[in-house]
Amino acid sequence: MCSRGAAPGRIMKKQNVLVAETEQRLDVALACMPDIGSRNRAQKVIRAGCVTVDEKTVLRPSHPVTPGCVIRWTSPTVEPMSLLPQALTMDIVYEDESLLVINKPARMPVHPGAGRPTGTLVNALLHHVGGDLPHAPDEPFRPGIVHRLDMDTTGLLVVAKNDAAHRALQSQFEARSVDRHYVGIVWGVPDPRSGTIDAPIGRSARNRIIMAVRPDGRHAITHYETHEILGPAALVQFKLETGRTHQIRVHLSYMGRPLIGDAAYGGATIRHGPVTRNRRAFYANIFDVLDRQALHARSLGFCHPDSGVRMEFVADLPEDIIWTREQLRKDVAHFRG
Repeated sequence: MCSRGAAPGRIMKKQNVLVAETEQRLDVALACMPDIGSRNRAQKVIRAGCVTVDEKTVLRPSHPVTPGCVIRWTSPTVEPMSLLPQALTMDIVYEDESLLVINKPARMPVHPGAGRPTGTLVNALLHHVGGDLPHAPDEPFRPGIVHRLDMDTTGLLVVAKNDAAHRALQSQFEARSVDRHYVGIVWGVPDPRSGTIDAPIGRSARNRIIMAVRPDGRHAITHYETHEILGPAALVQFKLETGRTHQIRVHLSYMGRPLIGDAAYGGATIRHGPVTRNRRAFYANIFDVLDRQALHARSLGFCHPDSGVRMEFVADLPEDIIWTREQLRKDVAHFRG
């Protein structure tokens, strides 16, 4: 459970040993260990070079292990950082004893980070539940968090309230059985108007703060469908098959169709149509109101961790994206190009 009021987090190393009893993949063998807890986390530890099999470092999660293999790994043990409950406004779409579904606003980070100890969804959650929330062994600063949204992406997010719910929901994300649909406004019209972007994503070599499509990146798949053409832009729905950092934003930038307002990935300047004085003023007004990427996590579907019943949630578009869509319809009428 999350510890509150503790000293800032420090990462220490803990040595672990496992003797394989059955033939299976290395990441599967490690996933059941208490300090790892999932295949996703096991893969991260393996790729970081922290795992040996019979004294040899292994970097492939799919590496086969056989009975009698000695697996050793070093896992980070993070001392709890200070997490302060805060009475912040939350739009709670659903809540029961095991989970919450939140409609996250723009400009709210999901969890604390370096130089940002407060003002996050985690701070608000700790105040709301009046106690502790579960977390992964090496992520005490992300209590309750099963998946994330970028700070300036709005929409639906599920939060676990106990360890069993956290494990069950995390397993669904890893099995890709969670349905996540996003809506965004992109520059230009995707060609084809519906399709799939299958392009690996990793840290950008030119700017380590952002991500990029690169051959040595992690597997990433985004499905998309154009819903409305808005002159120099389009309203598009996305379905995530994987969940990489900035995935939709990176894939759209790679296509040459960045999200309107997305300064990090080239969407905060006029990308289509003539750059006239009128249009510069027109879009300066849009960027003043929509001071973020035009992306919203509109729907979320998963099985309840206790009952197994399928649950589906939908969150309407936020006002700034609705307003932007209406303005772009005016651009169709008055600033064709």
